[in-house]
Amino acid sequence: MRRRASALAAALLAVRGTSPEDEARDEGEQIGADVGALFDVASAEEARTVLEDLRADVQDVSQETRERVSEQVETQRATLSAAIDDLGAGDTSGLKSAAQQIRAQADAFRDGNDSIANEFWRGFEEGYDDE
Repeated sequence: MRRRASALAAALLAVRGTSPEDEARDEGEQIGADVGALFDVASAEEARTVLEDLRADVQDVSQETRERVSEQVETQRATLSAAIDDLGAGDTSGLKSAAQQIRAQADAFRDGNDSIANEFWRGFEEGYDDE
């Protein structure tokens, strides 16, 4: 009887897929990699391409993760918006500074009491640092 219960539990976990924390970490890792790539851009055109990727990845964030990190992301959006304005004049240096500032903010955000948000920011740091 116990074997059947264990097998059933394992089957249910396999069908369910990844946990919300795992999904949040994966989403954060992708976005972190995008922001990390902003630090390395060499031209305004390259920056625009990375920003398009970043927008697409932000759109793909699950609703559950989005609800948990929305306030924190708004803080970062303001940081990035000023740098994007400078990009219109062909200046990419603001993006490098914004990327570093956003990375530092992510480190601070990771100390909350929400496991999904913490995993998102952990993934963000991993993605940024691996880029």
